[in-house]
Amino acid sequence: MKKLCCLFISFVILFLCSCSSEARPDVSMLADRLSLSDERYCFDYTDLFIYENKAHVWLSLCSEDDVMLSFETGANGNIDSVTVTAFSDTVNTPEAREELKKLFCTVIDSFAILSEYETEEKNKSLSYMNPDLYFSDIYETYTSLRNNFIFSSNSKYMCLYCDYYEVMSLEF
Repeated sequence: MKKLCCLFISFVILFLCSCSSEARPDVSMLADRLSLSDERYCFDYTDLFIYENKAHVWLSLCSEDDVMLSFETGANGNIDSVTVTAFSDTVNTPEAREELKKLFCTVIDSFAILSEYETEEKNKSLSYMNPDLYFSDIYETYTSLRNNFIFSSNSKYMCLYCDYYEVMSLEF
């Protein structure tokens, strides 16, 4: 009976590990997820440019091309990390900061799958939810079960970075 239970548990773990890679979007999935939230977040392959092995796309929230979305893809085409970068010259009104906050939340929701607990802890650890602190000196990190988050800011630039990492690899 114990061997049967161990075998069943092993199959369940293998199944969950094999499904985990499907949670990370590829470029078209991320674009679809973002555009469902807001049409201003819509982009396709023709909007991308590649620089230093990262894909970048400009998004227009309150003015033209005021925020940059960047991401790295792995060998299988899934996105390994996303970064949202904003500039104080273009995100300089309370309305623009609120729009940036919405974009931060949408990108995180579209890329990372977090539990309620992880979401609460992330929100406690990172100040990106508080637009009043934007473009002040900040460097904060949070690590969830499968993602690392970094929120950094200074007087000119602000960046929210999230990457995915594998928890463990089972080999039999």
